[in-house]
Amino acid sequence: MEKPEILAQTADYAVIFKPAGLPCQLKSAFSGYTLESELKLKLGKNKIFFPHRLDKITSGLLIVAFDKDTVEFFNNEIRNKRLGKYYLALTESKINDPHTLIGLQKRYIKVHDDNSEIVRSGGLPSFLEILSVEPAPGNNECFHVLIRLLTGRMHQIRVMLADMGIPLCGDRLYNPGSKYKEFYLESIVLKFTDPENIEQRFYYKNPKRIIEISETIKAFLNTL
Repeated sequence: MEKPEILAQTADYAVIFKPAGLPCQLKSAFSGYTLESELKLKLGKNKIFFPHRLDKITSGLLIVAFDKDTVEFFNNEIRNKRLGKYYLALTESKINDPHTLIGLQKRYIKVHDDNSEIVRSGGLPSFLEILSVEPAPGNNECFHVLIRLLTGRMHQIRVMLADMGIPLCGDRLYNPGSKYKEFYLESIVLKFTDPENIEQRFYYKNPKRIIEISETIKAFLNTL
């Protein structure tokens, strides 16, 4: 299995690239190979705190904290929408023009043990902003969707895009009829002000998993 990479590290936190297929943590008390266990070994830490997480099948950037004060700092930044989390997704389209979805999107999500669902009432208000939609190079049936995630519900991007009619390719949970095998959802840009009041920006493409991106999406990423 591909190993995670430590892209930056301070005394208080680190920025990590998590490969697809690696869970951040285990739900049960049973031991196993996770991002948490690997980072404890690599960093020599007894505890790792996660201000935010990525699904097991999602790759990309995330922050880990080394103490409770730092994780609370980042939790507060996330609550106040000051931490910029940008994702790139490969989707199908079941609607005529997915470009009409550009802009702020809101749904109510009910979270279960293993999945999430969109509900009309009684769920958690969930927000994301679709910044750009472009045809995926080399596949005229699929689209790259650039997203800013504004809340952090379980499987939020996956379940919301499916509800909008642009489910992720190969998503067996929320797009079970997909004819595609490949699943691609990546946390591709992180922007934040750290506990030392230093502005940070990370944009990382894993060289072991090269995804061809249109020039329009590349240009947009460079402006974030």
